[in-house]
Amino acid sequence: MTTLANSSLINDFIANRCSAGNFSCKSFIVTVFGDVLSQHGDWLWLGSLIESLKPLGYSERLIRTSVFRLVQDDWLQVKKVGRKSFYAFTESAKLHYEKAARRIYSSTHDDWHGNWLLVLPSFVSEQAMPAFRRQLHWLGFSSLSSGVFAHPCIEQTSLNETLKELQLTDAVVVFSCKTIDDCSAKVLKTLVQKRWHISELAEQYQQLLISYQVLMRKVEGKDKAKMLTNIKDPLNDISEQQSFLLRTLLIHEYRRILLKDHELPKQMLPEQWQGFAARQLVNNLYSELAQPSLSYIRQQLQNSSGGLPKEQASYWQRFS
Repeated sequence: MTTLANSSLINDFIANRCSAGNFSCKSFIVTVFGDVLSQHGDWLWLGSLIESLKPLGYSERLIRTSVFRLVQDDWLQVKKVGRKSFYAFTESAKLHYEKAARRIYSSTHDDWHGNWLLVLPSFVSEQAMPAFRRQLHWLGFSSLSSGVFAHPCIEQTSLNETLKELQLTDAVVVFSCKTIDDCSAKVLKTLVQKRWHISELAEQYQQLLISYQVLMRKVEGKDKAKMLTNIKDPLNDISEQQSFLLRTLLIHEYRRILLKDHELPKQMLPEQWQGFAARQLVNNLYSELAQPSLSYIRQQLQNSSGGLPKEQASYWQRFS
């Protein structure tokens, strides 16, 4: 297996991931604000955002245009201090990302007892239906049959928040239910795997694992690394800036897949589910990159007072 032996190869790895992913600048900026700024005081000077994303190939003009469009889309708000512009999530964007964060940074699901949450949009108008479908899909719900949306594991808090935001609490019916016998459970498992495109999702997780296998040895554990003395530690040469870029890239790629994932319990998934291995890889690698990436964030990213404040205590609970 090829290892990242020096800084140049690490830069090549980052460039290759960006090229292969063809990431939208708008979407990547949302990841930066969600993964980073949510833990460091919310506000960020545009100049430091531009500087931090240059190594990923985003031009100053593209970043400025993307930020402008995010303001128009009510994802970012702006304030001026002198000639400098500072940006933060809007309140609605914060709520959206907090719900996503519960999924992105969770470590494991509680034991599943066979319960499903079903949502029937009984009195949702045609005008409100697209936003309703989009928000439920973002939470991990999918259509079980015509007009019925289902999820087996979601915290009901996220659903309740979404229904309140959309002002649809009096327009839907929510059920908690389970199958009545083993035969029904088997049929439901087959139905879910076919209708929810589980095989396509497995392929995306597998591609993530393959893409980051160059870093696998480090995240598999330091004891194993010590045994492989003939292979150079791939993360030894990573700078603080590269740690920040790798951390953000990893979360961005993982988020793009996870928000398509219904996070089914293992009883409803194929054996050797790639999503579990992907979560473990992200968990371990994110932890390895945490401290050096934080050093870069505190020193190089700025708000109106200068350097960003220290991360919140909640940061260290991610994936715990």
